[in-house]
Amino acid sequence: MSPDRLWLLSCRLHERGHTRAARVVKTIIFLLFHAVLPYEARLGRDVQFWHRGLGVVVHPNSSIGDGARISQNVTLASGDWEIADEPTVVIGRGVMIGAGAFISSRKGRVLRIGDGARIGANAVVTDDVAAWTTVAGPKATVISSRPAEFD
Repeated sequence: MSPDRLWLLSCRLHERGHTRAARVVKTIIFLLFHAVLPYEARLGRDVQFWHRGLGVVVHPNSSIGDGARISQNVTLASGDWEIADEPTVVIGRGVMIGAGAFISSRKGRVLRIGDGARIGANAVVTDDVAAWTTVAGPKATVISSRPAEFD
């Protein structure tokens, strides 16, 4: 049993109107993995949590693209309190997020992490990250860029 599969189940239950069952699965995820993975968030295919996703916190206004890889103790936060129709944190396809990274949009703004970007361990990201770029450090400084690997 993995948190990504349980989260996907929780999201699908919520989409089909089974909110109570979705809440139960969300609670199970929290109890087993100490992760907050809300069913309101948008979740792509093949999202992977390394180290069982221990301590991962995702804001309900988040969207995570296909094939994203998320390490332990990652936080996806939003400057907005209310759950919105549109996500305020958008993680692209194939993004890798290192352990302990903190990614947060500012109030009233959308933060976008481009496809294939890499976020280093313990990075603090409050501004957009271009596709195929690697950022690291407390101010998410650009380390390198690379060519696109998929269309």
